[in-house]
Amino acid sequence: MTQTIQESNYQYFMRADIGKYVGQWIAICEDRIISNGRNLKEVVAKAKLASEGKKFLLAKVPSQETEIF
Repeated sequence: MTQTIQESNYQYFMRADIGKYVGQWIAICEDRIISNGRNLKEVVAKAKLASEGKKFLLAKVPSQETEIF
């Protein structure tokens, strides 16, 4: 079964070392972080340019105290 681009981006998010981005928004495309920052609009604008029209995943990197269920 082939993964979609979004599934691949999500899998990268789950396994990547994103500790230096705590509290920031990140955009992931093709197994790399293409944009990051605290301002979502700026992150999206940079990601649109960097992704060259490909789909990207946006995520806010949680603090270490955050529990994910």
